Amino acid sequence: MSAAALQVEIIEPVDQAGQLSDHLFALLQSDIKMMPAPDAAAPPPRYRRFLDALGVAVYTADADGRITYFNEAAATFWGRRPEIGEEWCGSWRLFWADGRPMRHEECPMAIALRENRTVRGYEAIAERPDGTRVSFVPYPTPLHDEAGRLIGAVNVLVDVTERRVAEDALRATAQALSVSNTVKDEFLGLISHELRTPVTTIFGNARLLHDRAGRLSDADRDSMISDIWGDAERLLAIIENLLLLTRLESGSSIELEPQVLERVARKVVDAHRDAHPDRRTSLKAAPMRAIVEADAGYLELLIGNLLTNAAKYSPSDKPIDVVVRARGDHAEVVVRDRGIGFSEEEMPKLFAAFYRGNEARHMGNGVGIGLTVCRRLVESLGGRIWAAPRKGGGSEFGFSVPLTVER
Repeated sequence: MSAAALQVEIIEPVDQAGQLSDHLFALLQSDIKMMPAPDAAAPPPRYRRFLDALGVAVYTADADGRITYFNEAAATFWGRRPEIGEEWCGSWRLFWADGRPMRHEECPMAIALRENRTVRGYEAIAERPDGTRVSFVPYPTPLHDEAGRLIGAVNVLVDVTERRVAEDALRATAQALSVSNTVKDEFLGLISHELRTPVTTIFGNARLLHDRAGRLSDADRDSMISDIWGDAERLLAIIENLLLLTRLESGSSIELEPQVLERVARKVVDAHRDAHPDRRTSLKAAPMRAIVEADAGYLELLIGNLLTNAAKYSPSDKPIDVVVRARGDHAEVVVRDRGIGFSEEEMPKLFAAFYRGNEARHMGNGVGIGLTVCRRLVESLGGRIWAAPRKGGGSEFGFSVPLTVER
């Protein structure tokens, strides 16, 4: 077998390494019969130049597992140059494929010598002295003298780190897709419920008004119209939040213009007062006008979501306080309520999509995207958003965005 023939057959080292090991075994086996016993486990000199130039790690050991030879690729693979006579393998440390430590005396090379058989089907991890790790597949094959006695073994080590990384990435992607499908199914179920309820109310009231308008009292008509108005407003808010979240997640940019934050907040608070006349909603703004770069509609939706959240999860007789202020080079909007609040365990999840705490689910309907939209909007404006328990009970939700140069 010529060197050129061997090189052709190892173009795909992972698939052909077993054949390479068999070829080396055949080459060495044919020549060691003519060599003195002490040198029999090492490659004949005429093959060493070829093995040193080979791009695959190769080494040999005697029957006791002591290294008799290794090529340059093996030294590179191990990250060190072991002493001739070192036992089993030149790896600094060994691990099984699942990360468990592997003793050198239980490595595939040790198995091949101890059981006098070719060993295949193993994968392991070698750690170098510098701490880096490499996944590999070993191909140890025993060597015998002319009388058939075991005199050593040859081992080929194939680096499969890149393949392992690709497989791990593929598994992670598959797991992410599985989670995504689960979230999608939960989302569709949630949306179906949240849309069906107001649509049913709107449809039923509209049909009654159409069929029996003349027989209904003024109070009944006003109540039905109020229900239609409230549920239509709720549907519109859900749809607007969903559309905006989709737009933001897709990477769409927001057209920014200078906005007077106090003026936008006052507009939103006035609209909230009209929709909730029985609740006291206060607005406190700093004398200095805070001007920020934002989209007016998105800014209104952002503040509106925080106000709606405060109203939904607090008693109607409890006030909501809104504060607009400038701090350093940022402007802040803070919405405070006296509602159900939240626990420390819930705090990291509050701005996650579709998350609603147990108490929140019992307090009212919702999809769980309002705060997520707020977070994404604030991030797109280069600001930050936070939530904190309010002293004396309730919650504080706020955000800050950079002030423009011209204030």
